[in-house]
Amino acid sequence: MIVRLIEKIGELTVTGAEQVARRAQEISLALSEQEEAAKKLRERKEKEKEERKRAIEEKLLKLREAVVLEDEVQEAESFEIVPEREELKEPFATRLVNIISDLFSGYSRTPATFFSNIQEDLYKANILMPASKYIAFAIGTSVIVAIASAVLFSLLFATMFGAMGSLIGIVLGPLLGIFVFFYARIYPKSKVKARSDAFSRELPFALRHMATQLTSGAGLLETMRSVAQSGYGVLSEEFRRAILEIERGATIEEAYDRMNLRIDSPGLKKASRQIISTLRTGGNLANTLKIIAEEVATEMRMKLKDYIQVLNTFSLMYMFAIVVAPVLITTLVVAMGIAMKGLPIPSNVMWILYLAFFGVGIYMSFMVKRFEPKV
Repeated sequence: MIVRLIEKIGELTVTGAEQVARRAQEISLALSEQEEAAKKLRERKEKEKEERKRAIEEKLLKLREAVVLEDEVQEAESFEIVPEREELKEPFATRLVNIISDLFSGYSRTPATFFSNIQEDLYKANILMPASKYIAFAIGTSVIVAIASAVLFSLLFATMFGAMGSLIGIVLGPLLGIFVFFYARIYPKSKVKARSDAFSRELPFALRHMATQLTSGAGLLETMRSVAQSGYGVLSEEFRRAILEIERGATIEEAYDRMNLRIDSPGLKKASRQIISTLRTGGNLANTLKIIAEEVATEMRMKLKDYIQVLNTFSLMYMFAIVVAPVLITTLVVAMGIAMKGLPIPSNVMWILYLAFFGVGIYMSFMVKRFEPKV
């Protein structure tokens, strides 16, 4: 398998028209799958809205009030990518992904239940890859990691512990491969959260940017292009994607609706709602965006203030667990040992207690990092 992997890398070093067509076909397939995922998400969202409206309608009917609710179901349009005529040189990482996914493409249907809704996760994470290719790459990576780590650990532990160490290394290899496989499943979701946090950090600055552009007389689409060309990271990337969707026939309302499907940000929901409302009824959008930017910035400052208060509490607990408690226990044990002319607790137990306090300190450090606001 390793020889075949090396041969594949050598064959794909020089790219040509076949590689370009293949890449274009993969991109087209990925985009069509992501369009399908967006359609499913929109249908689910519309279904939830329908259920909420039905509940409201039932309450209003009990009060004998007539209510008429109208919903519009929007369909996502599919589009194809036309390959460029000039040859494209793919990076090594892309070729490596292609090789691994090709080698294990026959096993991509086996864990379909485990990778349920992976299309939606890839769409939200902005990973332009077909679901079948991603599953094959996850399986291939986990198998390669399992084999390589089993060989490495068995050789390493064999020199240290003998035959028993070699057996331990062989067992650790598959466990590491299973860990990589499970991580591949949750990676898109973790990337979605990271993108949402990065988007929320830049949102107040982008809203002020848009308000300034609109005040100067620029149109909304021109303002979105200006934000897309600026250095707002994930936010600029999402705006570029929204502009691409608008250029392909989607309305501004649909573009913001899809952006809300990909990004989980209360500030974005509020801003997009105001933008769509202004487009329908009219109004001063620049002042509205300035107000929303101030509200989002205030919420971020409040989160930071709450985090500082939590950090003060954690610092006291951390100091007690790492410094005060070990010193206090050691002092008590030494004092009791002097009185009893012998240590009441064996030294091994003391080391275990010290390791336990050290583990508590590490755990608290991770908790502090977890509670840190992304501002």
